[in-house]
Amino acid sequence: MSHDRAGQQFPRAAGVVLPLFSLRGAHDVGTGGILDLIPFIEWLDRWGQRVVQLLPINESAPAETSPYNTLSVFAIDPEYISAARLSDVTESDGAQEWMAAGAMYRRVRRAGASRSRHRRAVHALNRRLLHFGFEQFQTRATPARVRQFEDFCAAQAWWLDDYALFRALKERFAWRSWDTWPDELRWRDADALRDAANALQSGIRFFRYVQWVAAEQWQTVRARAHECGVLLKGDLAFVCGSDSADVWAHQDLFDPSSSAGAPPDDFCASGQAWGLPLYNWAAMRRTGYEWWRQRVRHARGLYDIFRVDHLVGLYRTYAMPLREGGTSGFVPSDETAQRQQGNDLMRAILEEAGGAVQVVAEDLGTVPPWVRESLTQLGVPGYKVFRWEARDGRYLDPREYPELSIATTGTHDTDTLAEWWEGLTEVQRAAVVRCLDDQHSGLGAQDSGLIAEALLRRLYEAPSALTIVPFQDLFGWRERINTPATVNRRNWAYRLPMQPADLERVPAIRERLELLRRIIVETGRGAR
Repeated sequence: MSHDRAGQQFPRAAGVVLPLFSLRGAHDVGTGGILDLIPFIEWLDRWGQRVVQLLPINESAPAETSPYNTLSVFAIDPEYISAARLSDVTESDGAQEWMAAGAMYRRVRRAGASRSRHRRAVHALNRRLLHFGFEQFQTRATPARVRQFEDFCAAQAWWLDDYALFRALKERFAWRSWDTWPDELRWRDADALRDAANALQSGIRFFRYVQWVAAEQWQTVRARAHECGVLLKGDLAFVCGSDSADVWAHQDLFDPSSSAGAPPDDFCASGQAWGLPLYNWAAMRRTGYEWWRQRVRHARGLYDIFRVDHLVGLYRTYAMPLREGGTSGFVPSDETAQRQQGNDLMRAILEEAGGAVQVVAEDLGTVPPWVRESLTQLGVPGYKVFRWEARDGRYLDPREYPELSIATTGTHDTDTLAEWWEGLTEVQRAAVVRCLDDQHSGLGAQDSGLIAEALLRRLYEAPSALTIVPFQDLFGWRERINTPATVNRRNWAYRLPMQPADLERVPAIRERLELLRRIIVETGRGAR
């Protein structure tokens, strides 16, 4: 167990990065579902992997594939609910009809040998199943089950009330953005909100029900993960979407004149405009960062570890104006204020995390050295991505990484290890070989398979508390998750070729798994 200055405790563990939508399960309807995590966690346990890192699981609009552009930073996306396995569906008179609908969809997708997620179709089918389950709950639920639902609604009212009303209003106004709603709703007049809540009671109750069953399934997964000794690692997106329940409910905390983005960096030479809202940092400070504290308190109930996305944006956010007079450049603008803001916010996050959940930070891209110094002082691990740990033509040996770090081959935003290697020049490949082949075992620059094995071994050997690798890189697969600064059908669509338990039946994959398990044990990363 590694200890740092802030008192966080991290196991020396190995793990994988895989979006929930990428999973395949026996009962999925075209995307990975919450309950599909259980066989995956059991599979990880068998092979010595102790952490599963997910991308954000928050709800996005039906047409939105990116998990970083959300309708809510608190609500779980209904797409991920294993709707065909809800008791309100499976124990009802009409269950066979809906199970048949799900089976039909799966046959269609499998017949096409699809390796991609089809969010619109999945969303529509899950929505039908959830409505059916809700109708059954309304008419057949026992008093005890109704009490459980009401208790959940009361405990989560601090975010659930605004969210459920927002979702009901979105449907009432045919998914128009909230800033086009009638003024009394747009500006949240108390009488108008009360009237809307009375008029939309059934829809509001449905959206509360959806979040309740999602939370129930998640807690089932979390309990099984703890039994297996596998840690759930979540991802707190830097900001929510502009058309979100959070921005609508907390308009004073956001600046609508500008978009958050990123300056030019390794991902995009011209910089990135994300189309996501800019924070009103002055208002955030006046509240003691309470909205962020709420996010952390919520994450404590979901994860064992969470990653703070786009860490540098908490210190200084890159703004791009959306209209005349909008903000441009870094906010805050001077380094002293940036340091103060980031330190204060990260301290608030760590304070709310307490000992219930551990905090790591995504510190990649164009990050001033003093941000990483701040992380070290706060005791928060950042990332060491092998391909970027190079100076003057020399790659840093992972055995030189600090203990307070996460060692990896790449992220959901990079090309895969196989693609990266293919894109290197002969000089760059030779530099990688020099870094990895210190025992003169005869690695050659053309031995891509052996190079991948050697790199994975070295990353597991690193002092880093955690070594967490994109799932594709374990096996030399080429499909990537996302290409930043692009919009296309391949982004956020990747799915595994088969269910996890079936992978080990493929001789080449099983051989790699057995090798990795031996390395994990040898490097002390496999203990529960």
